[in-house]
Amino acid sequence: MNSIWNKNITLFKERFPGLHEMLSPLIADFESGKINSPMDVTEAKNGLPTASENGMTLHSKYAPDREAQQAASKISDENSAAVFLSCGLGYAPIAAAKKSPSTPIVIVEASPVHFFQALSVLDWSDVIRHPEVIFAIGTDEETAASLIRKFQQDKIIFFSVPGQIAHAKEYFSVVTDLCKRNRQKEEVNTNTLEKFAHLWLSNSCKNLPKMGELGGVSRFFDAAQNLPTTLPFIIIAAGPSLEKILPKLPELKKRAVLVCVDTALHSCLEYGVEPDFVILVDPQYACALHLEFLASPSSILITESAAWPSVFRFPCKEILLCSSLFPIGQYFEKIMGKKGELGAGGSVTTTAWDFARKCGAGKIYIAGMDLGFPGRQTHIRGSQFEERAHRTSMRLHTAETDGVNALLGANPKIARDYNGNEILTDSRMSLFSWWFETSCGKARQDGQLTYTLTPESMAINGIEIADCDTLCSGPDLSEIKRIFFERAEENKLRIKKEAEENGTPKFEEVFRTFVGNLRELKSLSKKGRSLCEKGIRDRTKIPAVSQELKMIDSQILSSKGKDAAALVFPTQRQLDSLSKNLPEDEVLRPIYFSKLIYTELEKAVNEYIASLSLEDEGHAYHLL
Repeated sequence: MNSIWNKNITLFKERFPGLHEMLSPLIADFESGKINSPMDVTEAKNGLPTASENGMTLHSKYAPDREAQQAASKISDENSAAVFLSCGLGYAPIAAAKKSPSTPIVIVEASPVHFFQALSVLDWSDVIRHPEVIFAIGTDEETAASLIRKFQQDKIIFFSVPGQIAHAKEYFSVVTDLCKRNRQKEEVNTNTLEKFAHLWLSNSCKNLPKMGELGGVSRFFDAAQNLPTTLPFIIIAAGPSLEKILPKLPELKKRAVLVCVDTALHSCLEYGVEPDFVILVDPQYACALHLEFLASPSSILITESAAWPSVFRFPCKEILLCSSLFPIGQYFEKIMGKKGELGAGGSVTTTAWDFARKCGAGKIYIAGMDLGFPGRQTHIRGSQFEERAHRTSMRLHTAETDGVNALLGANPKIARDYNGNEILTDSRMSLFSWWFETSCGKARQDGQLTYTLTPESMAINGIEIADCDTLCSGPDLSEIKRIFFERAEENKLRIKKEAEENGTPKFEEVFRTFVGNLRELKSLSKKGRSLCEKGIRDRTKIPAVSQELKMIDSQILSSKGKDAAALVFPTQRQLDSLSKNLPEDEVLRPIYFSKLIYTELEKAVNEYIASLSLEDEGHAYHLL
């Protein structure tokens, strides 16, 4: 091999020894000539190497370096990463590494041999030495997408040249689709946070004592494993297709654990069936209404500490908490112990499915998870959605208007159900479908299979059709269910004993510490804001102020309460908007921006103090 290859591969081995070792068999074959180089390398008009493959040009035939520099010029300081989906000989990432040494670079290449040939032609040292370069060489599509997922999705700049990706067109198409889904998911998460953060904080603060009073759902984790007979779980969702399953619920309950989402409980109770579990994790008031005026004395309700407060008054056998998705709950769990993490894919059905998976179910059946509108229906008849539409209907805004909005309000499109028939769905449902496709695929590798009892639902890869009548005619598993619940009780006692032996602090003690952290954060943010104002008044003091601010920032970053305050701290998008009109002066703008950060942090802490009914300067907390 030539000197360029030796230099590149030696440096690559030094910086990425694990990846080099993984690729070493292919590297040996490439060096020995057992693998042919796929790209045809020729000389460009300016004397530099250029390349083509299968008759397709990969770089400029005149000045490939200038072409790459023009592409790299599009990278700005605002980009969270520069992602290269293949790169031919590597001109573009090399130019990017030189132009933007602080911008992370991700190289995605389906074919290791293409990457090796690039290393044998151009000097890649600037890329390999780049402090934040990631190589996804020969990985599967999901792994490549997961490496890209760590960066802020809407700030990534992608580079993809048709000729350069032609050798693995389908691979790069899948990676691109996965990245688009990640971007959609991040946008949905940001929109949701901006809309509901203050509600989540308010609910979390009102329900905070429940963190000490209620047990965790983790007692059921793995309780269904290694039972004398496989115990199936059935997830009951509130899609229109559930209607045909409801009459069979009494028989199904004898043969499986019934896990019902909040929206479907009313329908189950109408058929005289109290599910084994009810799942409600959405903090909105509208979701709490699904349980209003209902009672299910033999059911266990699984919810989260940020749920609407009335949820905790639901008449049932027991209420258990899953691990909170929100910072204040996470703060308390970190000290007092996890309640039990459940997946969240944007729908309560994803949480219900993940609960069944965590319990150790070998087979998970889903009924009524339509992810679309079979027969142009949005929900099962009699659901809270339908009842609310009738209650709020007026002459100029009828229940049918609500139905049309639900059907057409989120980029409707046509998909296929499990029978191959057309079904109306939308972009929101597609995100849920993607979550299930990914999660069910991983669960299948562990021997956990997922089936649908309602083939009228939108088809999801990895989920197969199962016959409900066959399930109903199976053996009665009531005794196996009893063993399952007994195991959970044993786990409950074990968890309690371990907490006592480990000296886990009580809620009251953790609460007092949390309040102390909030007061410290408030003091630091006020001090930081005051220092910024000092620098703004007299710019000659900015260097000294900046040094003091560094110390304050260090204290804030080490504060245990900072993550909780982050819940109602502005998102990056909101910060960009708030800082739009700050002075453009290079010296003053950073100080003004720092003042904005401290001001918003102080507001966030004050909102906690108000929600917890804390006296600003006193030591009384109404929750104790």
